[in-house]
Amino acid sequence: MRASLSVVLCLVASCGPREVDPAAVLIGLEIQPANATLTYTGTPVTLEYTAIGTYADGHTAELTEVTWSLDSDGTRLGAFADATFAANGQAAGKGGVFATIEDQVAATSVIVNVHPTRLGEGVPPDGASNFPDAPPVGAGSPTIVYPLDNAVMPTSVKSPNVQWEGPGTDGDLYRVRLVAGNATVDTILAVAPGFTFASQLTPEDWRLLVNSATTGITVTVDHWDPTNGANGGTPVKLALIPADVSGAIYYWNLNEGKMEKIDANGRSVAIPNPPANPNDGSRCIACHSVSKDGRYLSGSLWGGGLQGAVFDMSDPTITTADPAPTLAPVSTSSYTQLFSTFNPDASRLLINVGLTFSLIDPKTGQTVPSNGLPTGAVAHPAWSPDGQSVVFINNHNGPTWGVDYTSGDLAIMSATPGDAFGPATTLAPHSQDTNGYTAPSWPSFSPDSGFIAYGAGTHSRGDVSGTPHPGSLFVIDRDGGTSHVLDIACAGQRNCHLPNFSPYDAGGYFWLVFYSFRDYGNAQAGTKGTRRRQMWVTAIDKAKLASGQGDPSSVPYWLPDQDHLTNNMSAFWALPAPIF
Repeated sequence: MRASLSVVLCLVASCGPREVDPAAVLIGLEIQPANATLTYTGTPVTLEYTAIGTYADGHTAELTEVTWSLDSDGTRLGAFADATFAANGQAAGKGGVFATIEDQVAATSVIVNVHPTRLGEGVPPDGASNFPDAPPVGAGSPTIVYPLDNAVMPTSVKSPNVQWEGPGTDGDLYRVRLVAGNATVDTILAVAPGFTFASQLTPEDWRLLVNSATTGITVTVDHWDPTNGANGGTPVKLALIPADVSGAIYYWNLNEGKMEKIDANGRSVAIPNPPANPNDGSRCIACHSVSKDGRYLSGSLWGGGLQGAVFDMSDPTITTADPAPTLAPVSTSSYTQLFSTFNPDASRLLINVGLTFSLIDPKTGQTVPSNGLPTGAVAHPAWSPDGQSVVFINNHNGPTWGVDYTSGDLAIMSATPGDAFGPATTLAPHSQDTNGYTAPSWPSFSPDSGFIAYGAGTHSRGDVSGTPHPGSLFVIDRDGGTSHVLDIACAGQRNCHLPNFSPYDAGGYFWLVFYSFRDYGNAQAGTKGTRRRQMWVTAIDKAKLASGQGDPSSVPYWLPDQDHLTNNMSAFWALPAPIF
């Protein structure tokens, strides 16, 4: 006890309170420059930061042993190397900058503007200088015809091919400007023979805009000629929804008679060498559908209502073998089919033969005994993602098959274990429609199985041998009620057909693909005046859909990667085929 007390006394005597040098006590930290702004035009741009410390005695000093960092918004804009911030040019906007030393942290912001200018072939080096920031609207002002004003697009979609109409003789210039937040991409183009009045950004420039968008993207096209100078165009606005809506879309290229696929790799022929008809060599695949996981594709070979076949789209030989392999050998398969639909695990395939339904095992092609399937005047079945229901067209007046009819009922039946089906319940009788659209067709379930989109018109097809039949798109609750016409998606026109929901529930929207005869873009780069069928995508607002109040659709966008020179339809949207 005496020894411990002596130690304490010693410590008090020799180690009493020491005076701290105020010149060594850091009490504050400041970043210079504060709230800086950088503009990236395509060449590297950097900013050297300095940390200034304030000490207890009032003096300041530049500090070098500082840790520099960025918040999540800042890391999108660039990165630090010691005290030097370098903008990466891949995103524009505002980010947080931080300096840390000891227990002191200082913060400021940095704004990065990114504004590359791309010069097309034949544009003089100073071509961009002919355009002020906001040229006046005049007689030489162009009109944008694609993208559509207020179109809703997911952030995963590719850049739109901007198309316009307006004056332009050789030597005139156009500026195509896309703005998203603090990012601006200018493309200067010179009019020359063969000019298409169209411009599409590189994937890198489009990704810059997507990364920088806060409320959307604005597109403007301005015109310049040596006599009148620059005339500005009226901008269109695009709404970008943070959503990954990708997958694979299988569709008919009617001009080529082929089934094509659009996925992350672009457009390709889905099955280059389908089995040939032993009688005439036909290699057509018609009336296809795709399993929920994207693995299997079912179709009718050689024309509707003939030999059925199921293909495993994950098989790497599907694009190389001749003939492409089918799950059940075509030579031994006994079933024929028209339309078809897979149950959720692809263990069953409900097929439409003539006017009736039948159930088969898609792996073997053999008929599966079932109970409760309707036996007459049915078409266009679609199994719900939850497996509990099948929606279809009932009581149609097609004399021999479900391809051509002018009246019918949208109906639903339950699907229960044991391959049993309940009685049909009519959701939308043909007599209910007040527009004369007595032929509902091609129903499709939303990803949550809660809603059904379908087409309806004066005929089950939108065109028969060159004769157009008006039709539109509708959506209804799976439990019935009011059908809402998707007028926004169709621009109030009656030329939309064959809707199909994507498997994605993303960004507060369902995403619905359909085909339309409407003009896509101008006559030089698009389809204006041709009535070529093209595929479009509309975002279906889930909140509005759930409220049951009004049209839940949005202004659509043209499906990228399809060939605008061919007629394209019957898009089935699935997850990418798995790889085994």
